[in-house]
Amino acid sequence: MQLYQRQLSRVLQRPSLSAGFLTSSRRNVGFLKPLDWVKERLGPGVKELQSEEEIQAAKEKAKQEGTGGLFEEVEIVTPTSPKPSKELKLFGKRETPKTKPDSHKYSTANFKISHRKLNMLGRQISGKPIDYAILQMQFSEKRASKRIMNMLATARDHAARYKRLEESKLVVAEAWVTKGPRTPTRIEPRGRGHYGTRTHPASKLTVVLKEGKTLEQQKADARKRKLKKIVSAALVREDRPIRNPSPTWASVFAASQSFENEAIVRSVELGGSIVHVTTTYAVKALDGGSKTYTIALGRDEREHSSWLEAKVKGSITPLPLKERSSQPNNKYTLLDVTLPKALPAGQTINLVLEAIQSHVTHPWPETSGQNEDQALKYTTNLFVLSPYATTVQRTKIKARNPQIISYTTPERVSNFVTEGEAASKSGATVTYGPFNDIPPSTSTTFLGKYQQPVTIHYGHDQPVLEILSLNRMVEISHWGANVNTQDDMVLHNAGPKLKGHFSRLEHQTQAFYKRQAPHVLPALTLHLPAGVRNTYYYDLVGNVSTSRLRVAPSVPKNKQGTSFSVLELKPRYPILGGWNYTFTLGWDSPLNDMASYDKSTGRYIVEVPIMTPILGAVVNTEELKIVLPEGATDLEFSTPFAPVSTSLGVHTTYLDTIGRPTITFNYKDLTVKHADNVYVSYKLSTMAHLQKPMAVATAFFALFTLGLIARRVDLTLHQKPKKK
Repeated sequence: MQLYQRQLSRVLQRPSLSAGFLTSSRRNVGFLKPLDWVKERLGPGVKELQSEEEIQAAKEKAKQEGTGGLFEEVEIVTPTSPKPSKELKLFGKRETPKTKPDSHKYSTANFKISHRKLNMLGRQISGKPIDYAILQMQFSEKRASKRIMNMLATARDHAARYKRLEESKLVVAEAWVTKGPRTPTRIEPRGRGHYGTRTHPASKLTVVLKEGKTLEQQKADARKRKLKKIVSAALVREDRPIRNPSPTWASVFAASQSFENEAIVRSVELGGSIVHVTTTYAVKALDGGSKTYTIALGRDEREHSSWLEAKVKGSITPLPLKERSSQPNNKYTLLDVTLPKALPAGQTINLVLEAIQSHVTHPWPETSGQNEDQALKYTTNLFVLSPYATTVQRTKIKARNPQIISYTTPERVSNFVTEGEAASKSGATVTYGPFNDIPPSTSTTFLGKYQQPVTIHYGHDQPVLEILSLNRMVEISHWGANVNTQDDMVLHNAGPKLKGHFSRLEHQTQAFYKRQAPHVLPALTLHLPAGVRNTYYYDLVGNVSTSRLRVAPSVPKNKQGTSFSVLELKPRYPILGGWNYTFTLGWDSPLNDMASYDKSTGRYIVEVPIMTPILGAVVNTEELKIVLPEGATDLEFSTPFAPVSTSLGVHTTYLDTIGRPTITFNYKDLTVKHADNVYVSYKLSTMAHLQKPMAVATAFFALFTLGLIARRVDLTLHQKPKKK
């Protein structure tokens, strides 16, 4: 570059070539004609083609005379062209070698949530495999969990599609929360002309996905670490399946090879005499073609379960549920659920087991004063039993109010807790878990070492009701087109027993200030069928007039209506803990609302409600007696669930000749879920319809004939002489 500048300056210092040209041109103009000069200078001419030697010689001569051009004076150094490289593209651009990205960053948009609340979800998914993190958000009850789950699914797809990361190895390596823009402060009106301010914070969650160990690899590493800890003297540990198992263990072991539980979430809703338990199983098929999934329930849990129903999550159709026969000394019961279709290997399905438990709570303390609060205790097992291996398991126990007095802290579970505590309380919810990497829990070793009862002591603000016995009689009359229903109930308050004597003054004071004690039952509300009439209510003393009935109109057969009649009952005295109340309730219903006739078969079909549900109450025993019309034949019935026992009999009442056929059903531990209908079908001939009026006519004719004969027959022994 410096050489080029020196040569350029030397050339510029010389006399201008253009100046010499102009001088010679001016000198020759005077000797030539102007037009000829223009033609000579500007007209086209023939250009001779010169050879390379002549051109080079002319350049050397011009250089010696100093009349060369500017670019001819400068030595242009042409760089040597490098050898073609493999890194050059087609258009000559240099291509830098690309390295495979090792991470993918993704975040949510700013949304209305506190950064502290969002940080809890961030800690929950940090360090977890991506599929496991999505599963955690799927079963989380936090409001923002659904948004985080969608974000993780999108980040996983983007990392696999755009960054070419292996999806099965993705791990949430980092997760952090960033505060969003500050929203304007809003004014919150308050009492007495005051006001306050309220600010709605916003934040977002950012995650970084990297390739790491899969869940199976983490399990294998954890297994190796545990095996290394096993040290024994002169013993050899065989890490192999059980050989020659017993028949029960053979079926359980075979089942454990077909499925795997990715997650088990149990939700317990505490109540009075009824506890609602919902268990969700995230099932993954290990072998293709399996269609039967096995559920295990503890022995006490199965004995107190009044209602069991299994279905696919999001579906309303129940799945077939069959209970296996078990040995008397077994600590669990196995239930087989038939799936809608066989699952191929690797596919997952979510199953929901709904159970209603009765008689699982008891008052503590067992006695309380008339104006004291009520507290109950509930005991259940810590782990949800399953013959399959479980990745993660959690149990949430919820009460009606945040008054959780105490709860059990589990022991010997440190092997299954990776972070946090085994038991925690938040408001009215007590959470046990999450517990990770749980082996099949139906083994004797697991039951003896890790399974343990947990107890929740909580306050309950509703009376604990039980119906000790319920006798329902339903009489069907075709002549009166009427169905009469009568219930004889023995109502029991299973709350804490009254300590001391009952005070009417204290009761009236509580009613006046609307501060009724939670274990006192002052009134009762029942839902009766629509279109009832002639309702009556009495107890052992006599008729009770403190009731109110609101009758709903009858619903046509072709329409499904949800209307019902409301009956508000107020007993003679408030029912306190440990007290009983015996009463009778009856009503009449139109036969058209409950019966139908099939002309093709000539059969009558009548639907009879099993019970009148009382919210929160359990019926210990019930006897349902259905009295059919006299002369009914070919009796058939269909029940929604199997009764304890069934029997046939005859009921005789006024104007009956041979009696009315009856069907008696006996039930045990009924809840609101059992409030269904029994369908009874029978035939009734024309002669059976005329049997009762013919009997009445025959009786009347016989009485008339007897009177006629008695009028004409003289039964006196001595006739009186006639007077003349």
